Amino acid sequence: MRKSKTNFGNVGAGYLKYENFVKFLDMNPFVSHIELANHGEAFLNPDLVKILYEATKRNIVIHILGGVNFNKVSDEQLEALVKYSVKDISISIDGASQEVYSKYRRNGNFDTVINNIKKLNEYKKKYNKDFPKLYWQYIVMDTNEDENEIKKAIKTAEELNMEILFKKTYVYGYKPKNPELISKLTGIDFNNTTALFANENRFCPCLDIWNSPQINYDGRFLGCACNYEYPFNINVFETGLTKCLKSKIVRKTKKMLMGGKPYKKSPCYNCEYYKYKLQGNFITKEDIK
Repeated sequence: MRKSKTNFGNVGAGYLKYENFVKFLDMNPFVSHIELANHGEAFLNPDLVKILYEATKRNIVIHILGGVNFNKVSDEQLEALVKYSVKDISISIDGASQEVYSKYRRNGNFDTVINNIKKLNEYKKKYNKDFPKLYWQYIVMDTNEDENEIKKAIKTAEELNMEILFKKTYVYGYKPKNPELISKLTGIDFNNTTALFANENRFCPCLDIWNSPQINYDGRFLGCACNYEYPFNINVFETGLTKCLKSKIVRKTKKMLMGGKPYKKSPCYNCEYYKYKLQGNFITKEDIK
């Protein structure tokens, strides 16, 4: 779900429309869980409340785990998150103070985010609900690797009834000034170059095409959450998800990612993650849920 002034490669800028959401559910009645966030900000979608209500009517469980900034979210949206089928939300808060948070989240307001979380917790009390479960995503980088900042974030997350998830920055080769201390605080193994999150052996977005196939706001099939340059030449709103997943290009892409013959027509062929696979790190049957 994307709505931004920035054009992300060939994926473009826009948002999932309610009509397309209904169409997708009608075409794919077997779907029971849907993730509503990727590189965009879910709360900029003017149809979000209607989408959440529709999901509830159809017993669809909604996840918003792609990482939202929570700076601009209305009271109506906050209440809808509790009233309707949202199971969990990951909120990107890379710091525990405005000074540190704003170094990465430019134009973001730390206090606004915390106040919106408190409002959401009040709605959970009002409706006597435990969901959505809230995650504090903290990307560890050179601007926020301070010991006291991390400890303060852990304490604040606990006070807000949130689980904190530490994530390594995408900057290749990054290590904090005191890796042993920061590893102890966050659970991140900075010697593991293939894992991004704490308590994770490796990071493999290629699994998305099996376990959680990603779809652009306009229906174009993306495969994984990291692909915003070369969408597959398939529109799920037109073909349906099942037909898409059985298409030649998707089938050959999966075989390629599992060590089969390279398929140059696949959007994954020129991807950095596939080049990593060529080093002997192909997807295995055990990786697939």
